[in-house]
Amino acid sequence: MTLQDTVPGIPGATIRRVEHLPTQLPGGVRAGPRAQAVTGQLLFVAPHIARFLARDGNLIEFVPDPDADPGAVTLFLNGTVRGALIHMRGELPLHAATLVPPGGDRALAICGPSGTGKSTLGAELSRRGWTLVADDTTRVVWDGDCAMAWPSRDSIKLWRDACEAAGLDIAGLERVTRKLDKYYVRVAARDAPIRLGTIVELAPDCPDTALSGGDKMALVSRNTYRPGQIKALGMQKAHVHIVARIATACAIHRLPGKGALPLAALAEAVERMVR
Repeated sequence: MTLQDTVPGIPGATIRRVEHLPTQLPGGVRAGPRAQAVTGQLLFVAPHIARFLARDGNLIEFVPDPDADPGAVTLFLNGTVRGALIHMRGELPLHAATLVPPGGDRALAICGPSGTGKSTLGAELSRRGWTLVADDTTRVVWDGDCAMAWPSRDSIKLWRDACEAAGLDIAGLERVTRKLDKYYVRVAARDAPIRLGTIVELAPDCPDTALSGGDKMALVSRNTYRPGQIKALGMQKAHVHIVARIATACAIHRLPGKGALPLAALAEAVERMVR
């Protein structure tokens, strides 16, 4: 099984395959489904796939099951476990597809619950000349005076029906896992961090209305990836701190998602936000 040995978007963080990991963390508390944590460590078990231990914000160790699907191992490495590293560092894993408009110097993050169309909209914007920063989960860091979005993969994960609607032939695409009818679609992507200027939340039947400061903080907080890890890792104070900074620094909007608008109309609404 050949797998990555570095963590996308977190320079210096590494991934290491090991022979053994503990089944319990001494003093660990529940940190979401099949996960337990203490300050600085999170143990996560994906049945029939692998056991993972994230440590100190810069290391992931894992023990794969003998017959594990490498795609599934990679999915969890880049998802749940990578998210834990970001939380440990006092940064924000934003559940968002993030892109940069043509000629732009600031990124726009598209967030929302699973199934609201983040990746599909990201793929449509990519087709219109936007450049991908990150798909699904974006590492956002406060650099002293602004929020910075860090790049990860150079592809967007799309379900078969979204690929077909976009005219893509799945025969030439890498499947995400053996069981998921979902595929990696390569797109133009950045290789360096960029300032995050706008956050858009997709929600069913949701108009773009003015948001108060408290509304903006709530929006950023509820679109945090794996929020159940925060308290278990002892990072509540750091999380509130970075959410407040990002909510203040970024323009924040809400738009209808989950098919409430035709894809082209939704993409045009997003494009108007950055003109």
